[in-house]
Amino acid sequence: MDVSPFDPKSASPASLTSPWSVCSSSSNRSYLTAAMRALVIALVLLGVLALIVLI
Repeated sequence: MDVSPFDPKSASPASLTSPWSVCSSSSNRSYLTAAMRALVIALVLLGVLALIVLI
């Protein structure tokens, strides 16, 4: 009864790592890849829009 859910010894290693470093599941990896791709596309579009406005 003295084991708390926040005990580091009882916690699973997956819960201790950040979501960005978890690469065990393919769905998580594909989700991160899609998020990175969307971020890059958004940055490129913002850059093109800034060039159009500045010219």
